Amino acid sequence: MTLTNHQIESAVARIEPDLIALRRRIHEHPELAFEEHETARAVSDYLSALDIPHRTGVGKTGVVALIEGGAAGPTVGVRADMDALPIEEASGLPFASRVPGKMHACGHDVHTTIALGVAHVIAGARAALPGRVKLIFQPAEETLSGAPAMIADGVLDAPAMDAIIGFHNSPRMDTGLLGYTEGTGHASSAAFDIVLRGKAGHAAHPHTGVDAIVGAAQLVTQLQTIISREIAPTVPAVVTIGQIAGGTARNVIAERVTIKGTARTRDALAEKHVEEALRRVVAGVAASLRLEHQIDWVRQTPVTRNDPRVVARMVEAAREVVGADRVINVSEPSMGSEDFAWFAERVPAAHLRIGSRIEGVDTAIHRADYQCNEQAIGIGVRAVTRVVLNLLERPAA
Repeated sequence: MTLTNHQIESAVARIEPDLIALRRRIHEHPELAFEEHETARAVSDYLSALDIPHRTGVGKTGVVALIEGGAAGPTVGVRADMDALPIEEASGLPFASRVPGKMHACGHDVHTTIALGVAHVIAGARAALPGRVKLIFQPAEETLSGAPAMIADGVLDAPAMDAIIGFHNSPRMDTGLLGYTEGTGHASSAAFDIVLRGKAGHAAHPHTGVDAIVGAAQLVTQLQTIISREIAPTVPAVVTIGQIAGGTARNVIAERVTIKGTARTRDALAEKHVEEALRRVVAGVAASLRLEHQIDWVRQTPVTRNDPRVVARMVEAAREVVGADRVINVSEPSMGSEDFAWFAERVPAAHLRIGSRIEGVDTAIHRADYQCNEQAIGIGVRAVTRVVLNLLERPAA
């Protein structure tokens, strides 16, 4: 064994105060998608201090590091996201965001710090490492566009990875618990924009115009029948209209309406069906009301598929770190999406949940009052390090 669990625990105990301090500095200076210049610089500085070779500017603001072992073996990836959200922080923390309207409300500052801790521990044993560890610090997860950008910049190459691990803190899960999901972990996500065009007219003479607002009203209702009447009730899927805009005055027939929404499902066939059905329904409503229409559909991420062999290794490692009774199978389906799915589509992958609940604090990710129990940092470093080493020493086969 390259490092015993006791050695990992001792190493983490030594660096944990510095990791927490770094996390707080990153938290104070949140950066949105593809703006993570200061965060990437902090990552680069930390890696340089450990003499870990790395590249910056991958996928615009991403960082990729490679720890070469002293012996031949597989390559295992660790992915952490870095971006924040456009939310005004209301946590009351002494190290709350100093940037108006921006906040680490999802804990990506914690994820970045955990991955740096993993790098620190593993770098200390690199001479005995049977293989390589590739550390991926990814921008723009919240917009589901960072992983594709890094892949386009060659993050999957030189060297290719044999397995990859992702992780996320979970403020709804008790600190000290680790969770996993078999099979599909996160839903696919697609964004769509619909434009309906009619003909302006006076409200007193509706027959002289073609009303785009009437079309939009019918369309919003009818789109819901895709899920309720075309997708099996046993298949998780949702179509949500989140934004609608149209019209210029109360007494003018609206010439144009824009509708923006999202579609999510945990089934690849259902994903295809929802897109086809949406296009059909929009075309039908537009034709029936004499409207022109335009649809822009963007597939943001596929479903996240956890490889059973990698999951098995991850669960074994997690049990070594926190005990078998504190590793739970999170079987409840999530309709949330993760652009880690683009990695998991190409490399055998598994995604770990790290409990981060603060006793007595009711919060959740993507909320202005989000908080994370910082004990999750040390636990996360220990768990992810053990997963990586187990995959190097006993590759998933």
